[in-house]
Amino acid sequence: MIETTTAIKIVWNTFVILFSGILAYLEISQEPFTLFAILLVIDYITGLWKAKTLEHSITSNKMKYGLVSKLSLIIVPIVVAMGAKALGADSHYVLNSGMYILILSEVYSIIGNIYSTRTKQEFPEYDALAAIGKYIRNFLMSKNIPSCPISVKEENEKDA
Repeated sequence: MIETTTAIKIVWNTFVILFSGILAYLEISQEPFTLFAILLVIDYITGLWKAKTLEHSITSNKMKYGLVSKLSLIIVPIVVAMGAKALGADSHYVLNSGMYILILSEVYSIIGNIYSTRTKQEFPEYDALAAIGKYIRNFLMSKNIPSCPISVKEENEKDA
């Protein structure tokens, strides 16, 4: 019978190999992706610190939600790369732009958490996913992709 620690190692190593294979296939640059993952961990820790300082209740459900929320952000660059590769778009340009927006968002969040901890005041949030969505929509519209469901004309009519 396999020991629990051996089983955990096997599962972990399998996950790492599959994940690395996906990143390599999608040609996702390792450095920004690794920095983004590290920033997610730092943001999570500083967010807990902020919650404790501002005397917000810290429950296991909130911690699970925060952890799942942070882990789901790692999926965003992978999905963007898959979409760009499927469309035959310049995946490096689209992916790097998206990664930079996510990295800046995490840096902003960490600074906000530290600010809130020092001043005991809330810091305004910034939604990076909304910015990425808007960026991708504008990028697709600028390329005049025939299958793009949103045309420039429709967007201009909405803005008017």
